Amino acid sequence: MKFKLKKQIWALAISSSLLIASGTAMAAGKIVISNDNNAMGVKGQTFEIFKKELMARLPGTSVELSHGGTLFDQKTQVQGLQLGSVDIIAPTSGIYAKVTPQLNALTLPFLLTTPEQIDKALKDPVVRASFVPKMQSKNIEPIAIWINGARELSYRGSKAILTPADMKGVKIRVQTVPADIATMKALGANVVAMSWSEVPTALQQGVIDAVEPTANALVGAGLQEIIDQMTLIDYQYSFYIVGANKKWWDAMPAAEKAKVQEALDIATNWNWKNTSLENEAALKKVAALGKKINLLTPEQRQAWQKAASPVWEEFGTKLVGKDVMMRLKEIGGFKN
Repeated sequence: MKFKLKKQIWALAISSSLLIASGTAMAAGKIVISNDNNAMGVKGQTFEIFKKELMARLPGTSVELSHGGTLFDQKTQVQGLQLGSVDIIAPTSGIYAKVTPQLNALTLPFLLTTPEQIDKALKDPVVRASFVPKMQSKNIEPIAIWINGARELSYRGSKAILTPADMKGVKIRVQTVPADIATMKALGANVVAMSWSEVPTALQQGVIDAVEPTANALVGAGLQEIIDQMTLIDYQYSFYIVGANKKWWDAMPAAEKAKVQEALDIATNWNWKNTSLENEAALKKVAALGKKINLLTPEQRQAWQKAASPVWEEFGTKLVGKDVMMRLKEIGGFKN
């Protein structure tokens, strides 16, 4: 009986300490947010709106927002969030794949290629069940989805990349996302995985030949000055999962959480309304510099899709199962 009582007291002490630790940032009047990208792109702008709305609703709270990976970069931010060193991050979905591999399925090449398909997939209960509980078990609470746009090829050199065969030997930077790396390898490219903050120097110095970000991310990083041309392949519709430290989020008082949610909703609405406009404006900036923008014919696009299709089995069906993959194909407009 004595041992049982001591055990109960010890368990209570541990749970209390976790609760106190998880609420430290808000209790101290501070919210720490890390953006792994620059402040100029659509994500940076969305974060700034979020910060402004938070400050308007929580006047006694200090909102610390770091841009450009200065606090945590693409490689370290998820661990920083899990440990409670930062409260909110918003990397592209695939960056979470190290702790939730099932997320690879949401950005398979040529599967979900429009914002409408992304929205439908992420609201689908079958699809959500494949990744949300797993993120939560890793102390990550997904609290919003921000969109980024279609990923395109941007590169140096005079030869246009129009077919998968043109990718052979091209040194391309991709995120440290297994499905993305496998996709570019399937296309014959030499993959170089690095954080986005390292890209401008690497591209300028010839460490890499090509990148595959959205147009707004390309211009936000100033890469339009370095590249020679683009090919619009739309192989993946990139989106961000806004993640909060789950213990911090769960411990937040209801009144404060409601205000944070209001601020988040305003920023999210702006993001969904303006992302396509930001990407269109970015493409115009690239064209205004005299950089060539190549379009694919339907036949060329089909060739790209066929070359990348082996990735669907490895990072789709094997990770999320046939039922989820079937649902994703339906949403993407493919017949099962």
